[in-house]
Formats: sequence, C-alpha cells, structure tokens
Amino acid sequence: MGKPPRDLVPGEHEGYIAEITVRSAFLTGNEEWLKKAKTILDNVIANQGEDGYIGIYNEEVRLDNLLNENGELWTQSRMMAALLAYYEYSKDEKYFNAAKKAVDLVIDRYTKSGKSYFKQPKPNGGGLTHGLMYIETLEWMHRLTGDKKYVDFADWMYKDYSAAEKKLGNTDNQLGNLLDKDKLYMQHSVHVVEHLRTIFWLASITGNEEYRQAVENALYKYKCSQAPTGAVVMDKRIHESVAGNYGSSWLPYEYCSMTEGVISLASAVQKFHYAYLGDIVENIAFNAAQGARLADGKGISYATIDNRFDALEEDNARYQLAACHNTACCQLQAAKLMPYYVANMWAKSADNSSIILALYGESNVSTTLNNTVVNLSEETNYPFDNKVKITINPERDVCFKLTLRNPGWSENTQITVQGVEAVVADGWILMDKVWKKGDVVELTFNDKPVAKRFIDNEMYFQKGCLIYALPVAEKRIITKDFGNGYVNYDLAPQDMEDAVRKFEDLRVPSNLDNTSRAKKNKDIYTFIANSDFNKEYPYDKPYGFMNVKFIKKSNGETETLQLVPVGSTILRKLSFTEEKFY
Repeated sequence: MGKPPRDLVPGEHEGYIAEITVRSAFLTGNEEWLKKAKTILDNVIANQGEDGYIGIYNEEVRLDNLLNENGELWTQSRMMAALLAYYEYSKDEKYFNAAKKAVDLVIDRYTKSGKSYFKQPKPNGGGLTHGLMYIETLEWMHRLTGDKKYVDFADWMYKDYSAAEKKLGNTDNQLGNLLDKDKLYMQHSVHVVEHLRTIFWLASITGNEEYRQAVENALYKYKCSQAPTGAVVMDKRIHESVAGNYGSSWLPYEYCSMTEGVISLASAVQKFHYAYLGDIVENIAFNAAQGARLADGKGISYATIDNRFDALEEDNARYQLAACHNTACCQLQAAKLMPYYVANMWAKSADNSSIILALYGESNVSTTLNNTVVNLSEETNYPFDNKVKITINPERDVCFKLTLRNPGWSENTQITVQGVEAVVADGWILMDKVWKKGDVVELTFNDKPVAKRFIDNEMYFQKGCLIYALPVAEKRIITKDFGNGYVNYDLAPQDMEDAVRKFEDLRVPSNLDNTSRAKKNKDIYTFIANSDFNKEYPYDKPYGFMNVKFIKKSNGETETLQLVPVGSTILRKLSFTEEKFY
C-alpha cells in the first residue's frame, strides 16, 4: 500500500478497451457489443469513489499526492473518453454525471492544494507527461457544459507542463520549445502527436497569441518529420523518439503515432479550417495504417517502415506482424483509428449555419439546423474511386452552407449542384442555398497519377490520396501461436534475390515531377483499372494498379513493374532514387 503501481498498463489499457468497445458498438449497431459497452461502464460507475474518484491509484499516491513517475491523469483521461463517448451516444445522464464528478474532483484537489502535477522529484516522462492529455477530457467537458473552469484548469495544466524542467522528458510541446520553429521534434513520437491537440484547443479557446504561434510552428514541425504516408517518423537507434529526424521512407513510425496523429490533425481541421490537414489525415488512414496490418485484422506492426524489406523479431520484435506485441498499446490504438476517422468526417459550425464534410468515405449523418432535422448521405468508393455523391434530405426546406473539403491533389474538381454556384476557396468547396429534400451534390476529383518528390529527394507514386508501392512477396514464420488464428509472424522475402533486386537495382528516370515533361512521363507511369475490384475487400483486390517503367542500375535496361496501393502490401519498396544520382 502507498506505492503507485509500477506497471501502468492496466489503467491505460482498460480505458482503451472500454472506449474501443463503445465506439465500435455504436458504429456497427452490434447488440452484443452494445451490451458489453454498457456492462463495462456500469461496472466503472459502480466502483466510483464517494468523492467521485475514478482511477487505479491508492489515496496515498493519487491526484495531488504524486510521489514521482505516475500515470494518474493519463489513466483517468482514457476512461473519461469511454464514459463521455457512451453518454453522447446513449444520452443517459448517469454517465455524464459520473465523468463530471470525477473531473470536478481533480480540479478541486489541485486548486485547493496548489501543487504541481508535472514537477516531480524523479520523473521519467512516460506516464506523467501522457497526463497532459487530461486536457482532452477538459475540452470535452467544456464543449458539453460551456463552463469556463475547464478552460482555466487546462490552461493551468499546460503552463505547469511548460514550466517543468527538461528532466521531465517529452517536453517537445512545451510552449518555449514550440515557439522555437527551427527546433525539430526530438522525443517520443506518440507524446509529440497526442500533445498537439492540447495546444490546438487552448489556442482556439483562449485567443492567446503565443499559443497561436505555437500552433503554426507545431504544424510546421509535423510536416518536417512525416513519412511519405503521413505518420511522424522515429529514429531506428533511439527508442521510439523522433530524434530531430526529417521525414523519410526509410525510417519507422509507430501505430500509436498514426492513431494519435489522425485524432490531433482532425482536431486542427475543425479549429483552424486548414484543408491540407485533411489530406494528411486521409494519407495516414488509407496508406500508413493499412500497410501496417494483416488483411484479416489479426495482427499489426507496432513499428512500420514505408520501404520494408522484412520484419523480424531478431531485429526488433515490434517490427513483426503480431497479434500481440509485448507492449499492447499499438494493438489497441489500431482499433481506435478508423472509429476516430469516422467521428471526424462530418462537423457542424458553432453558429449552427454550416455543415462541413472534412474527410471522405461512404456515410450517413443526421443533425439539426435552425430547428430543422437534416439528413445527408454520402455515396462513394473513395479513396479508390474519385466520385462522391451527397444527397441532402431536410425535413423541410432550410437554408445553410454546405462546406466540402477539396483535396489538395485534385485540381479543377468537377462540381455538380443545382440552384447555387459553388465557390472554391482555401481548399474548401462552399455552397450556400435553401436546400430541399432530394437535392444532390456530385463531385468528381481529378485524381490523375503523379510522381512526387519527397524531402529526401526520392520519388514515389500517387493517385488521389492513395500511394502506390512495389510489393515484395513474403513468407510468414510463426514465432508465437495464441490459438484461434492469432499468431506473431516473422516476415521475410519469399525470393531473396528478387527482393534485393527491387531494393537495390531499380531506379526511375530523372525529373518525373517536372510538369513540362508531363506528356513524356505518361509513358513511364500509367494507371490500370482492375476489372476484378472488390468493394468489400478493396485492398485485397484493389481498384487499380500503377505500371511503372524502371531503369536497372546494373545494366541500364528498362523493366515495367506493377505497383499496388500501400495498403495492399506488407513488404514493399515505396520510394525510388532517380537515374541522375548514379
């Protein structure tokens, strides 16, 4: 008694599992999962302390009684996410009341004691600095209540974090570091990307000019350190840390960072209306995340690389395609990614005048504008096809602005809508009119295949928001069997000679991204539709392929090979050096 648990996994993971169950249950309408979600959270409420406490720590070491390293507010925030999500879906006030009582207890304890959360004698920065994400809970409570005390406590938390000494660890998003634009991210990649949304909210809600500058610098740093598929990279030698690296297709990225990056960048789209961030979110969701999993969903890579030759336990077990990694956070985060993507597809403006479609995918949404229920449906095979059809069905005629994100890769998007001229500005398509039942908006994106130059000067190929890669056939070696088809795999090339050739002998002609050579480039890379496309399994049987004419370094001969979407691969070569560099 009296000592905090050394292993913070139970509290963190219990919250993850509860939230995953809630979001998956309501998205699918699965009755078994709905019952499971309710059972989990009813048990949490039944064990809530009389004072409102929900957490895993004994009184001697909880809240403002921290001793050293402690995941108190982090573990609490993960369970608060489950409770508040269940409240929003079910509208049952008891779940909101339980969360509010727990959050108000935290605020009351720190307000009365005046103690710091982050200034501990011997912090190592893991669970403790994850605790900054309690601000995410405070943002949620403020949105539901409008009570300024949640903003004030969040501002206090961020300032407390920013004032902590460097020994705290994971201090990349302290205000002083963010105001230094040229100081690239150095520390744990997951902390980096999750912490982003704390400064996003505080900048948007407080109007603090330094916070607003910190947002711009943070987004700049993110772009500097992202891989071609959108995730923030980490150094191979320094455990899960960005380590000042610029983005590269040769550096790994963590699944947790993908999920947290999607959530944070989607938050920034809402708050600052930067359309290009939606491009990054879709890049991660439809490329990096899909290329880091087994097709049957029974395994993921904790750490993935865009150019992946193999994935062996002896190198680093976290590169394996595994049903269960030794540290299970990425397994759980993988289950969160697409539910959060879906949750951030549609939005409504704070003044109740606009409906926004920020992220694309087949969906339905219902909301209320000007006391009028409005239903919208989106029909599309996006991201595999370039057409989107949106049908608007208000219960009666109603005037509002429909705002749709225009992807940055789509020039001259074709827009069909009756009764209004669509305006394209700052990456958004704006239509303001009186909408009637059955009105339709149709979009055709210009998703021509392109060769793109990355910041490391290597070239890769993209069509729409999908990135294409040269697959390397793998052999799978089971290293651990959990039963029921759940195993950990080592992955190695089936044909080592062929894999080495793909990685070392192939290059592409120079200046593929030169628009003046566009006609000539059409002969070098072309998109071929797949007549066997399967909508239900779009990565197993993709919509199409990219045929690319390569030059062999060994003899100068050309060879045309077929690239597939990154999500259709496990081992792959994604980026290529140009001919002129040899």
